[in-house]
Amino acid sequence: MDRGWRTRGTASWAIRIAAKELKDDSNITVSKPDKIAAFFLIATRNCHEKLDTILTDTSKFKRLTANPIQDIKQEANRAINAINTISSAMHFKPITGEFGLGNVKTHSSLPPIISQCPEPTYQLTKRLNSLLIPYLPYWYSVGSSMHFLTTVKGHFRESVINSLDVESLFTNVPVNVTIKLILDRVYRDDSTPPLNISKLALHTLLEICTKKALSSIHHGHMYIQKDDVAIGSPLDLLFPNFYRGVFKEHVFARVDRANLYMAATSMTPS
Repeated sequence: MDRGWRTRGTASWAIRIAAKELKDDSNITVSKPDKIAAFFLIATRNCHEKLDTILTDTSKFKRLTANPIQDIKQEANRAINAINTISSAMHFKPITGEFGLGNVKTHSSLPPIISQCPEPTYQLTKRLNSLLIPYLPYWYSVGSSMHFLTTVKGHFRESVINSLDVESLFTNVPVNVTIKLILDRVYRDDSTPPLNISKLALHTLLEICTKKALSSIHHGHMYIQKDDVAIGSPLDLLFPNFYRGVFKEHVFARVDRANLYMAATSMTPS
């Protein structure tokens, strides 16, 4: 028993020493991806090269000459005050305090993730996400692998199963189009009750929370993400699920669908 304790203690000590040596090595960047119990070891030079490639894509990112945090807070608070003035039931907390920039994380084979926790709009983005989830088009979706297995059980004895995938779905969602689809569903669809928020205010808040996602300073320059949904945003599931949900509705209104069609989503309302 004592020998086993010493062995475990020695192994733990060796792991801590190795972790410290990796952390202190400026030539190696240690990155932990979201939702995966693992670490990536990336050559720091390769990490910088990948960030250069990502941030210099002018269709996705815009380089800034001044810190926009105060302007973002003021613009968001104007929309929030307009909402709170009209409705006491739909109260939004004004954005106050000091905030930082989102942090771009890269992995060797994964798309970039922007941690938006330090940003001024993070809590606002979470609130919008919770308000809009009930409006998701979910008729052709399943919420879990168990739901999928239960649904297909016994259906495909004499059928063919096809599986379709969308490459880099999250980072290829057109933000302007998706915002319009959300507004149409909230305010023009008779099957869904409108939110007690003006259409203009909701439009403004959605644009602030998506098209003004801040990334960290890289090589002395500050960047803002101006299109696509940042992985790491509280809206990173809502927007792609909304976009493809409406797309499927339009498609199946015009063509015959398969005997059974399902798409995976982790946001199907219960």
